[in-house]
Amino acid sequence: MKIDKKIIVALTIGLVLGVLWFIAARFVLYKSDKTHFHANFALYINGQRDEFKNFTFYEEVQSCASDVADNPKHRVHMHDNISNVVHVHEPGVMWSHFFTNLGYVLGDDLIKTDQGIFVAGQDGNKLTFILNGQEVTSIANRPIKSEDSLLINFGSDDQATLQQRYDAITKDAAEFNKRNDPSSCTGTKELTFTERLKKAAGVGN
Repeated sequence: MKIDKKIIVALTIGLVLGVLWFIAARFVLYKSDKTHFHANFALYINGQRDEFKNFTFYEEVQSCASDVADNPKHRVHMHDNISNVVHVHEPGVMWSHFFTNLGYVLGDDLIKTDQGIFVAGQDGNKLTFILNGQEVTSIANRPIKSEDSLLINFGSDDQATLQQRYDAITKDAAEFNKRNDPSSCTGTKELTFTERLKKAAGVGN
């Protein structure tokens, strides 16, 4: 049975157009599956803000490596002596994980820092958490969310002081979400046209 050349040409053109349409759709809709977002925070102990001045609180700039995900500090950390910005690289990371990576311990009624252990109820002091403008009773086991803003305060401060300290937190997580993270390949830097096209076509990594 002889097949008409026009049919073959039409089918070929249809196939090519279908593939191009598929690639175009992937190009437009492509989203990276890598986690990378930021949150802001501040910690006050007895009226003094913890400035996290020691270099050990900050993750060093790293090159891309296959085993980097096995490093707990890669999951959540700070960079470049910027003490109000938390970098998150894995879904479900909690605030307790972040403080553990700093060498601190965070609970509902106590916090351990490099200055000592501070327990709610001592000398009338309490541990207060203000998350995104709302006071909450527990923070340790809450996942860090993109653009969260958290105040942790230990002391006997009044509500007005707590609000003032929360308002003073630099809330620049959204700005950092647009930047490339210096620590690894999991940043949010926008792909170039060529990189996006390769991803859409399934070429390369």
